[in-house]
Amino acid sequence: MSQRELAERMGYPSNKLNQLIKGEVSLTRDTAGKLEKVLGIPARTWLNLEARYQEEKLAIEEMERLESGAEWLKGFPLKKMEDLGLLSAGTIAHRVGELLTFFRVASPREWRRIYVDEEVSVAFKISLAKAPDPKPISVWLRYGELQARELKLNEYSADAFKQALDVSKELAYRQPADFLNKLQRLCSQAGVALVYTPSFSKSMVSGATRWINGRQTPLIQLSDRYRSADHFWFSFYHEALHVLKHGKTAVFLEGVKGLDQPDKQEKEANNFALRMVLNGFPLHQFVGGHGKHWSEREVVTHARKYQIHPGTLVAQLQRIGRLAKNNLNGLKVKISF
Repeated sequence: MSQRELAERMGYPSNKLNQLIKGEVSLTRDTAGKLEKVLGIPARTWLNLEARYQEEKLAIEEMERLESGAEWLKGFPLKKMEDLGLLSAGTIAHRVGELLTFFRVASPREWRRIYVDEEVSVAFKISLAKAPDPKPISVWLRYGELQARELKLNEYSADAFKQALDVSKELAYRQPADFLNKLQRLCSQAGVALVYTPSFSKSMVSGATRWINGRQTPLIQLSDRYRSADHFWFSFYHEALHVLKHGKTAVFLEGVKGLDQPDKQEKEANNFALRMVLNGFPLHQFVGGHGKHWSEREVVTHARKYQIHPGTLVAQLQRIGRLAKNNLNGLKVKISF
């Protein structure tokens, strides 16, 4: 029958029926019921056809939208993400889709709004607009959140975390082969998520602190950027003070040039970290002047006396100029995640 006759039998405007046939308007339950009566084909058949049509139409539109994100992909550490199992190889549309899912955003526009726009986002609470390379940093940060999900955590307790820090000094001194796992368990028992995220090219982050899960869980995220345990311990204690003293709303990123971080809080965290790694060693007595440089025997003897790892003492003596940068580095412990 003609469209006009069908519209007349259905009590349906002929121009609207033409739009329906062309796919310009959706088929409703009411229309499906009318078609059942006029054509004898069950309403559920029409509704199933409509659902399939809309799904296919959405898939085509989504594919076109994802393919338009090819430019956005540039700058992300895609190969590293593949190596870590965060992305899989595929077409441009496939990669864009996986990356959006990784960040839990609907489009590249939302990614920029959360991580890069000058106006601080509710979701991230800091802008990477002034960072040299926001994309690798955003991947590194998001990966840390996913790592934190895998941890079994007690409810956060500041007192328990302080006790964990006291216990951790023995790990920093002895540095057993499994010290990373032991430290992570110590923190988990105090309700602190401690994750070790491999450094990404151009991310330049050495550590980060923020509160997740509705600001109920402190997250300390450390990188292996410097591949050295002495840097690791200093960064850990630095971030630990941010957790203990600097509130739940701030986000702290260490090592990223261009970001505005509060100087007072950063200095406070640095001083705390230095006290923790030195464990009473009077480094201030050796700052300045032209005293003799230290021998390996002297370093080992003083390290044993103050129960700090020799590699840590070497790093601090190098920092104040009492050891050359390439001297006694064999006492340091190398790490990688």
